[in-house]
Amino acid sequence: MNDQPVPSLTIKNQDVPPRLMPWEQTILTIGRDVANDIVIDHRLASRRHARLERDEAGCYIRDLDSTNGTYLNGVKVNGLAPLRNNDEVWVADTVIIFRDPEATMKGTPPPVVMHRIASQDQAELHVDSAAKEVYVRGKRLDPQLTAKEFQLLELLYNRRGEVVSKEQIASGVWDYEVYDYNAIDALIYRLRQRIEIDPSAPRFVLTVRGFGYKLSLD
Repeated sequence: MNDQPVPSLTIKNQDVPPRLMPWEQTILTIGRDVANDIVIDHRLASRRHARLERDEAGCYIRDLDSTNGTYLNGVKVNGLAPLRNNDEVWVADTVIIFRDPEATMKGTPPPVVMHRIASQDQAELHVDSAAKEVYVRGKRLDPQLTAKEFQLLELLYNRRGEVVSKEQIASGVWDYEVYDYNAIDALIYRLRQRIEIDPSAPRFVLTVRGFGYKLSLD
């Protein structure tokens, strides 16, 4: 536990400026008695009021049967209660704010990630070749395409706007010679069933009669 960053406590009350205290021990006692690790000089605080405890599983606040109670985020603590980042522990007139150095930071992803997310959300159709995933109108296709369906779509996507002949599809999708182009037509049919709203009037995969197929994202 010594190799990990330790939590910290910000201790605030009305009489003195806030102070920051690293939580290095496994147990810190709180109370009015000067023998405590955190001394609260107030008549509403019991001599042994509460105890902060931490182990490999987490951090906790324990009320020690104090007269006036220990409060966690405004709720009275009965026995032991787990602590989360930015939790507030109240004892008499003092608030102790818990900071967890390993808590997940809230924020905005880097610009490059935001751009990628926005591009996927705005695009009618997006193919992620690395992840082997397809997004239609911002939603990931689930279940995913079969291997052949994905290879066909990826080929058309990489040449979007261009006519791709059946010969080019055969050599790009199959690792052996294809003599019956009905297999290509059947694969086109299955792909349309997966990505088109109305497969009978395709929006993306268009037939260019006499030449082949093309992917349109306009």
